[in-house]
Amino acid sequence: MSLSLRDALIITVCVVVHLAYRYRNKSKYPLPPGMPKWPIVGNAFQIPASQQHLFFKDLGEQLGSKIFYLKAFSQDMIVINDVKIAQDLLDKRSSLYSSRARTPMLNDLIGINYFFPFMQYGDEWRSHRRIFQQYFSPKNMKKEEERTVDFIRKGLLPNLYETPEKFLEHLLNVVGGLITATTYGVQIHRVNDPLVEYQEHVYGAGEKAATPGQFLVDVIPQLKYVPGWFPGAGFQNVAREIKEMTEEVMDKTYDMTLKGIDDGSTSDCFVSWSLENNSGQANYDSQALRTKQIAAAIYKAGSDTRLASSTTFVMAMLLHPDVQHKAQAELDSVVGHDRLPDFSDRSHLPYINAILKEVLRYNPPLPFGLPHLTSGEDVYDGYYIPKGAMVFANSYAMLQDEETFPNPRSFKPERFMNADGTLRTDILDPESVATFGFGRRICPGAQLALSTLYLMFSSILALYDIMPEQDSAGKPIHVSPEFGGHSIISQPIPFRCKITPRKGKNVEGLLKDYLGHEVI
Repeated sequence: MSLSLRDALIITVCVVVHLAYRYRNKSKYPLPPGMPKWPIVGNAFQIPASQQHLFFKDLGEQLGSKIFYLKAFSQDMIVINDVKIAQDLLDKRSSLYSSRARTPMLNDLIGINYFFPFMQYGDEWRSHRRIFQQYFSPKNMKKEEERTVDFIRKGLLPNLYETPEKFLEHLLNVVGGLITATTYGVQIHRVNDPLVEYQEHVYGAGEKAATPGQFLVDVIPQLKYVPGWFPGAGFQNVAREIKEMTEEVMDKTYDMTLKGIDDGSTSDCFVSWSLENNSGQANYDSQALRTKQIAAAIYKAGSDTRLASSTTFVMAMLLHPDVQHKAQAELDSVVGHDRLPDFSDRSHLPYINAILKEVLRYNPPLPFGLPHLTSGEDVYDGYYIPKGAMVFANSYAMLQDEETFPNPRSFKPERFMNADGTLRTDILDPESVATFGFGRRICPGAQLALSTLYLMFSSILALYDIMPEQDSAGKPIHVSPEFGGHSIISQPIPFRCKITPRKGKNVEGLLKDYLGHEVI
């Protein structure tokens, strides 16, 4: 009897996994506690494809451990639900914990090996990160802060004044537009910029592919060799489409900058700076390609996380008017009524800063992070950690820890405040711990992201009230704080609210110099 391709594939997978189990390292130390495993597949089909941070927070509580072990076929997995353990391993032993796992969908089929957040640890990753850090250094922050002010005052605030019901679209446009202008130096339409919308469409599809376990090929890597026409291999067609769109948008945005450099229409930006720095060098072509790749990574890494936090902020203000009013009173006291907040006010607005910290804590935008990969064997607290294990730092579990943050599902900026109105320094700070990752893989754009969020939050509250919509009977429509998504980003499920100019605020007068701009 002849075997079908499918039967042969299944038998091959089973044999390989069996051998991996049989000959795996026999350490004298036990593995961390974990779930019971099924034969051959381990825990592969017990792990949900989305909302994994919730699943693993609950699992850690059931196991009574802040570090635990799972296995998906031959892939070892370590999950960390505790800040100290994450710092001990990912920070203090970063030489062992700084690589990235290769996933068949993302790396092999789509081929996004050039996005440095997903790169394996090595010289090429160091080169990409170094170039990024050189541009986004403190000496360039003033210029980027000025660009941020422009986008919020010429874009977001007028849009909220004219069409407040479209606040979700406006948040997306200002976040995506600001990153696009910073990276490529192009002008952005104040409303529904088509380039921003296209990038969101393309990179949103890529985010889903980056979610561990989202596609069966990431669970059974051998399936990457199955042709797209084979039943159940639809992921091949998805990968091909994402690959084509990603390359198209990379080329399009990069070429727009090159054209703008030639005709003088491009403003100072990452791409123009990088190309100028490498002008005349023998390796210019390879550096130009690297510039294009880093530019694409900047948008992908920065847009959805900032959008998730800004949307969480609007929802929090809607659900907690007491917090909103307290923040507005602080703004009125410090900034007054005759101008808009700027970056010089930040150190004088402790409650606004506490709100920013609580937004990050309440809904960390990247709740399960991107998995690290061990480059060697290790032992921690008597537990054996295998070489080649994927290590997940569950920032959601860390920032929802009841011992550190009592009543963690309550939105309470006061938890970061002292009785005298100053910010606490004796509590875990989401701005510097967990939210943006750990070790050598910590997000290099964190400070710019925090600056953007601060100015967005303070500017919105200075001018507008955020209130529930009303039904036909005039009663407030209740909004539940629900979060979801089928990617690595956690953001509020779309909701509606009413955003209106604050009473006693001359909003039109404060915006008179900014209204009417079609492009930024």
